[in-house]
Amino acid sequence: MQLKILRFICVFILTGILSYCSLIHISTSGSVSGTSAVYPASGTDLPAADFTFYLPRVALNKCEVPVLPIIEITEDLCAYDMSHLSVSDPKLFKKDKTMLIDLTRIQKENYSFPLPGAKVISSYAGKRKNHIGIDLKTFANDTIRTAFDGIVRMAQTYYAYGNLIVIRHFNGLETVYGHNSKHLVKPGEYVKAGTPVALAGKTGRATTEHLHFEVRINGQHFNPEYLFDMSTQQLQPKCLVCTQEKNRIVISSMDSFSNLFFMLNASN
Repeated sequence: MQLKILRFICVFILTGILSYCSLIHISTSGSVSGTSAVYPASGTDLPAADFTFYLPRVALNKCEVPVLPIIEITEDLCAYDMSHLSVSDPKLFKKDKTMLIDLTRIQKENYSFPLPGAKVISSYAGKRKNHIGIDLKTFANDTIRTAFDGIVRMAQTYYAYGNLIVIRHFNGLETVYGHNSKHLVKPGEYVKAGTPVALAGKTGRATTEHLHFEVRINGQHFNPEYLFDMSTQQLQPKCLVCTQEKNRIVISSMDSFSNLFFMLNASN
């Protein structure tokens, strides 16, 4: 009995060794018993099957975010543009009723918080329901900087605003800087983001030196916190959706256009 078991084990081991050697020979020489291996031709048709073969989509790894339409603004200023606060731009919304401003695409060197280091002493609406901007305070005669590249549309004394500056930006927005003690720019001048445009003061209806800061589009004001995170003084990681509805502009904020585009493509 033991002898039979021993013979069986030896035969099993020998068979395994021979099979392993055959596999090595085939993989290295590409032949079996002297016959060359035959591989299917490159144009061979797929075998018949009860399911469908789908080829991968072309260039899935080269998906690019579409370029947003270029926003056109009016740069040729007339006397009315340079003397009134709430002014519409005839070029905005001329081609489309909706305009997208993706803040995530604006590089750090292309924007500036208007009064770096300032604290908010009065928010948009807030306790003063008719407050249409944000009041920022540091110290008297602190340097006020333009938020984005643009053209100075207005620089003069204007009612309760005192000394007022309005800058029309190439992204379609306008920013307003009020109560200034001194202006450093004139109407018609082109400015880059971060350019000093005024010094903080308390001209007009103001009890302390501060900057009254507004954001507008086509003459309509909206909450500056759609634009800036007041705690970090950085741009919000959002995309502004500006839609013209009859005589008003509806402003909403959503995830950046780039992120939204990739999410929509991933779900398709």
